[in-house]
Amino acid sequence: MKIDCIAAFLLFLFVLPAHEGAISGVGDDSDLWSKCNCPGSDPNYVAPQDRPPSARMAYLISVHNRRTIQDGAHLLKALIETSTPGDTAIILIHVDRRVGIASRESTMPNEDEKNQFLYHDSWMRRYVDACLAVPACTRSGGAGDINATILEVHTHFSPEWSRWSMNDPTLWAMEYLTHHRILSRARGSQSWDVFVNLSGDTLPVITAERISQLFEPKHGPLGNTNFVTSASCVTGLLPTSIFDFPEHTMKRSHYFSRGTPKTMSYLDEGGNWQLDVEMPIYFGSQWMALTHNFVEYVVRSLSHPNGMGSVLKASLLKTEVQMTDETFFPTILMNSPAFNETIPKLNDEGALERYPSMHSLRYERMDENNPNAWGEWTSSDPLYDITTEFGIETDGEGPAKPWGPYFLGVYDLGSIRDHGALFVRKVSWTVDSNLVRMLPVRRSNNREEGKLEWDELPDMRWPELGVKIRDPFVKAKKKGEKEKEVKTNNDVGDDDEV
Repeated sequence: MKIDCIAAFLLFLFVLPAHEGAISGVGDDSDLWSKCNCPGSDPNYVAPQDRPPSARMAYLISVHNRRTIQDGAHLLKALIETSTPGDTAIILIHVDRRVGIASRESTMPNEDEKNQFLYHDSWMRRYVDACLAVPACTRSGGAGDINATILEVHTHFSPEWSRWSMNDPTLWAMEYLTHHRILSRARGSQSWDVFVNLSGDTLPVITAERISQLFEPKHGPLGNTNFVTSASCVTGLLPTSIFDFPEHTMKRSHYFSRGTPKTMSYLDEGGNWQLDVEMPIYFGSQWMALTHNFVEYVVRSLSHPNGMGSVLKASLLKTEVQMTDETFFPTILMNSPAFNETIPKLNDEGALERYPSMHSLRYERMDENNPNAWGEWTSSDPLYDITTEFGIETDGEGPAKPWGPYFLGVYDLGSIRDHGALFVRKVSWTVDSNLVRMLPVRRSNNREEGKLEWDELPDMRWPELGVKIRDPFVKAKKKGEKEKEVKTNNDVGDDDEV
């Protein structure tokens, strides 16, 4: 069994094309980012007659620093090149304003001079330009093939970790999509069905085509369902009420200590006041998959000063609570009579009732819901550490924060299989490029009955006794010798220049 797993893993690594490269490298026209190979760009492409119906997806990719911009290029490429024509209506990319999207050809200023051209010099920018040059793949305006993906890059906000501003890119995207001049509901078939927001260091486990089919509104097992959390939450795929957390745990005590109101009054969509309605806070995730109807409802409830969204937002801001990106959307969903039945229906094993192989929308490794007896947040599982080179390649980014999410790698493949997740995070070529090369996976052409894409992944897990990567067998020089050697080389360099 172990030999089979190793053989499958090696097959993945040798068969799949490499995605990694020097972060500052330019490459030539044949490299990974200079061509946009979406299925529609193939002159011989013919849509299968028996292809299952699919949802039209709307994606938001948020990036905020060098690493997530570079990792986001892999995510963008996976979505575009595994999505068949018509599956993906639009992909919005939001670049943190502190990075911006200034080009070297313009003089548009940036908030942070150090990061002035991070996006312009990135893989992501090169790939976006390559795709916009292929009309069969993407379009940036109303003209072109209606089955091509609208691809746009924006920069509007500078979210602060754990603050309300973390919601800003998502709320902007929701409003933008609701009133989009091409994709609004008034456009009918050109509209979109499902909104998914993703961090740049995310990857799809399965193809964008299959994700679209699973979310198909009429027949897809995930259709007409609002996912506002994943298995990293206490209640799995369901939002978690603040009252479900044990007393004195951080999330519950934080919100109660700030005096968060237990009731609220707001104006419902019928124009009727709902007075002193109990509105418990629910926790979920910043990263979601939402129906068009619920997105429009959130936008409307925020557009009126007395709508549920506006009242809840004002309360969260007034009490200065943190983690509002994890509570705002789940709280609206669970307290809205028109939508609180659109949450996932689970079986006795905590999996999706209509798709039992799925236990998570997105697989992450987190510890935030596992306090020890003293209320401290600790990790007892092995984790991927980062090297000194990681900081160099990422402009000084440090390791993941306590609680997570932590970086994933090939040792997590077994857990990814178990969860049947559509997406995984955090994934980075700087930590384990093997996993980046392996995802997304397709179902084998020789399909066995009941076999899904996740079964194609090698069942690799963390070694029971742990694993430690040691440095190569090279005799290290003492610190004094290194400094002397550096000084000597510098002196020689100066003499040469003279």
